[in-house]
Amino acid sequence: MPHPRQRMAHPLCLSVFVILLLLPNAHAQEEIEADLLVVGGTESGCAAVVQAARMGVKRIVLVNDIEWLGGQFSAEALGAIDENRGHGYDGTVPIPRSGIFRDVIDAIETKNAELYGGVRRPGNTRVITTSRPVVSEQVFRELLAPYESTGQIQRYSNYAVESVLTKSNRVHGVTFRSTAGGQSLIVQAKVTIDASDWGDVIQKSGAGWDVGLDARAEYDEPSAPESGEPTTDVNPITWCLIVEERTEDSLIPQPEGYDEQYFTGQWGWIDEKFAYTTRRLVDGNGYDQIHHPDVLLINTPPIDYPLDVFPADVAKTLEETEQGASRKPLAAMTPAQRSIVFADARNHSLKFLYYLQQKFPKFRKMGLSSEFGTPNRLPPKPYIRESIRLNADHVIREQEVLGFEARSNYATTMFPDAVFSWQFELDFHPTKRAWRTDRLDEGPWEASFRGNRRFGRGGTGRAVFPLRSFVPAGVEGLLGAQKNLGYTSIVSSSCRLHDQSIHAGQASGAVAAVTLRHDISPSQLYKQREHVAEIWDGLLDGKDGAPLAIWPFADVDPLEPGFAAIQQLALRRVLELGPADTSFHADAPVTADWYSQIVSNAAAQGYDVTILKDRKVPPTRREAAQQAWTILAKQQTPNWKRLDPVDADLDGVLDEQDPLPYTPGWKSWKNDPSRDGIPDNDGQFATGSIAINFTAANSHDVPGFQKDIGLLFQPQVGFGWHQNLTKNIREREAFEKPLANAFVFTRAQDVWECALPNGHYRVSVCLGDAGHEQLGQNLQIEGKVVAEHLDTQSGIFAEIVTDVTIEDGRLTLTLGTTKGGSNTCINWLVIEPLDK
Repeated sequence: MPHPRQRMAHPLCLSVFVILLLLPNAHAQEEIEADLLVVGGTESGCAAVVQAARMGVKRIVLVNDIEWLGGQFSAEALGAIDENRGHGYDGTVPIPRSGIFRDVIDAIETKNAELYGGVRRPGNTRVITTSRPVVSEQVFRELLAPYESTGQIQRYSNYAVESVLTKSNRVHGVTFRSTAGGQSLIVQAKVTIDASDWGDVIQKSGAGWDVGLDARAEYDEPSAPESGEPTTDVNPITWCLIVEERTEDSLIPQPEGYDEQYFTGQWGWIDEKFAYTTRRLVDGNGYDQIHHPDVLLINTPPIDYPLDVFPADVAKTLEETEQGASRKPLAAMTPAQRSIVFADARNHSLKFLYYLQQKFPKFRKMGLSSEFGTPNRLPPKPYIRESIRLNADHVIREQEVLGFEARSNYATTMFPDAVFSWQFELDFHPTKRAWRTDRLDEGPWEASFRGNRRFGRGGTGRAVFPLRSFVPAGVEGLLGAQKNLGYTSIVSSSCRLHDQSIHAGQASGAVAAVTLRHDISPSQLYKQREHVAEIWDGLLDGKDGAPLAIWPFADVDPLEPGFAAIQQLALRRVLELGPADTSFHADAPVTADWYSQIVSNAAAQGYDVTILKDRKVPPTRREAAQQAWTILAKQQTPNWKRLDPVDADLDGVLDEQDPLPYTPGWKSWKNDPSRDGIPDNDGQFATGSIAINFTAANSHDVPGFQKDIGLLFQPQVGFGWHQNLTKNIREREAFEKPLANAFVFTRAQDVWECALPNGHYRVSVCLGDAGHEQLGQNLQIEGKVVAEHLDTQSGIFAEIVTDVTIEDGRLTLTLGTTKGGSNTCINWLVIEPLDK
């Protein structure tokens, strides 16, 4: 897959050591040296320092811009903990909780049980685990405490990045200014990790970065817009509120500029029950064991704060600071400019609370929590969904993380340098500010969607994150973390949750540890499998905490015996896996063929399998994996095969631009052409053929295909339905090629016809749904049953071919049954004449 042009949002900003001599009040400074500097006390920053400490890094410095630790868990008030989610969310996770996230979530649930009568998950809401922000903050503080007590980690609070110390494209450290009136701080470090909210170090380091929409031409992503404008279109911020039940009315004063029209438009459907229960943290009235008032998180679309354009008063104030400031992306603003935006976002959330209190009786007794210790009782930070994006050694694209053939399968590209796994929706909250009245930007507005940037539009497969996407292209001594990573805007919308951000920090800390151990550039790590293996070893070592799920198996818990062995074999491609083999079945009996395949694959990866081949076959897969890894772990990790110095797999794509440097192509799996939803011959049909794409009127044209958009049969068109089905069209965004994404469906029985000369024809038809399983589909062609109670999985299709004879001038397809009860989904149809 060709590498798109790298773009840089702003000119390079280089700081050199001379700056140390030019700083004012040079005597009021503290200067320290470190092996590793981590900037940002976010959940990612905390995980990075802990992982680095566990892997033996001696001198670690964590610099935080506030006092609170934990990012979206705490300072951003997101107490309803979002985590990996599979297709068809059912209250479980597709990948078992693991790594430092597992340590944190277990500690949170233990504290919940202590506080709420033994109930570990007290929210009774739409997520699995909830936590008051103050409780989560304490958990992160306790996570760091053992390493702080020994001096291995030093932590500094209330410092903002002032400048970055660079020389010859290498980051050597960072200077900070105190935000609490103290002395400035200079930290010189061998490696720096940027886990800040807005990529503060990356922006000042000279590294390339990006923000906003990615046009389709940049990365060839299937659901990207044609234009990259506006560059300010990013996932919105939200100033969350924590409210708790009181015995008396706790009404807040009417906020400045209040107008109920802010909340009565497209989000006016939100009723008292939804607002109260959707992000409840403590259901004190729902559990007999809990003797505590209800506690709610308010975090719903009405308080999402879009960043594409600003209300007139906010824009005016921004322009007073700098011409053009109101048109800058939030991430590119100065801290002072951001504070102007933040003030309006806070006020908007208070407007919504006031609206709730005026409209719904239960909210009259819900008062703002005092747990943050702030004068306004609001959290110190907004919920930040999208930051800058790093121009990394590899930028992850949408098509790489989509499930191969089905959303529940592994991702299309399973990177060889994987360092953590994830799965979630491609999830944009409303990115567009829509004006509600003819006063436009001087009046009320609401958060709305722009194009297909919305939630509920499908998600990734079981994906893995490559270490290359932490590494800035062309800059040494620096790694990204938190949401400052090498991915596109679309991918960032799915890899930003509580668990994923901790995983990113933990992995970044492991990469830093191996970099320091060998004094090697992070950009060179992926070229040596033994160095990548050291990262895996560190992340899978369970001595100090739960090991991390790097390979996304669904059914092996990190605390089970053999977890690390199973992971090691999967990462080294010793296990025989297909795209749908997402469960390991650890306690299933071992067959001779299965064990033989392990031996064969290990040999193909460069291992000496003499001992492995001669060992007795263990009874279960778990025991077999443990035995195999015990033997293979004693050997030096074989390097990846290299056929060329700059193009290891000789696929015509240089290693630096290749998602899979050691495997030809960019897909990890081979398509089954009978189930991929794409016609054979790539649309090249016999002369006289008719090809129909059942799709939406505004969908992309497919060469060689005519569109059927559910209209009635029209003689001048020559095909159509017996009844109008324009409302029965669905278009997913699961695949690159649009032909497999759309369909017309019936839930009863409907008939489609095409006018044809009498004769013999071959009919090829595709049934299925790119985004959902469809059970019990039925189809007759010319009265002949070709599909009866047919089931297709999400993203897997049934391509049916049959020969028919036309005697009445029309080809007739009958979809569904008169009884109804299930969907039959038709994607496309090809009619080829057989008569010469």
